[in-house]
Amino acid sequence: MKRNLFAVIGLAIASISLATTTPANAREYRRLTTSRFDQSCSNARVVNDVLEADCLTDDGRLNYTNIMLEGIQNIDGNLVPSNSNQISSFSESCGEFYVIGNELRATCRTRYGGLKETSIALNDIDNIDGTLRYRYRYSNASYIIPQMF
Repeated sequence: MKRNLFAVIGLAIASISLATTTPANAREYRRLTTSRFDQSCSNARVVNDVLEADCLTDDGRLNYTNIMLEGIQNIDGNLVPSNSNQISSFSESCGEFYVIGNELRATCRTRYGGLKETSIALNDIDNIDGTLRYRYRYSNASYIIPQMF
């Protein structure tokens, strides 16, 4: 009896929590919880400061899309995040770009002129109906959905 009561209480709390954090529109929920573009995009590549990929639309078609990478700098041979509203400057001193999963990898020049392999996660870019978008630009929700990765 006690065990059943705790199970019912736990289920009620979980239901209330889900109801207060999940959007009513299922498509909106899917859009906001899309976490990584690499889960629905292929042939991702970086040309200068632009991420290009072929991404699936909501109806299953492939769409070529690209997005200017923002907020990434080369600091002494390391790709590091900077102000997300600034155009990236890493391509001026880095080369040999490639993308694995949601990670940008490159060879970058150090302050003393050497070369160093480095990488940075592109966590803020999602595929929204076949188009690469920055998460912070389209999410105007007043609730927070925790990331699971």
